[in-house]
Amino acid sequence: VHMPAINDIVKEKEMQRLNDFEQLVYLFENNEKNDILKSKERLVRVFMNKYEEMQKDDELWSTAMAIQMGEARYRNGLRDSFDEGKAAGKMEGERQLLHRQMQIKFHEDCATWLQALTEEQMQIVSTLLLECDTFESLRKRLHKSDKK
Repeated sequence: VHMPAINDIVKEKEMQRLNDFEQLVYLFENNEKNDILKSKERLVRVFMNKYEEMQKDDELWSTAMAIQMGEARYRNGLRDSFDEGKAAGKMEGERQLLHRQMQIKFHEDCATWLQALTEEQMQIVSTLLLECDTFESLRKRLHKSDKK
């Protein structure tokens, strides 16, 4: 039984008409761990006994822990990738905004030039955009600030 699907099964049947396995899956999906442990259902006791047996088998336990660690690393990798993608998207949005502002002010397409800038340089350019009258003067001032 796919765990989220248990709620559909409960809607079709009533809770009292679920078999032991379905009730256990329902507990896993919808209740706190303590509710599962407090349950007097035979199947829960069987699962707990199997879990304890697995803990005693060093090879099996270490395999299970390795799988769990691998899954955790995968989830963390996804989270890291998401954060990196979010930061890259923010940077790209800022770059596009600067590009539009520079096109309006200087009437020049400086997209290629902007692509080569670091995040710090883009911050400087956004300030210089208010101070400089030409694209060339902005580039010179940025170049001077890079040398400092």
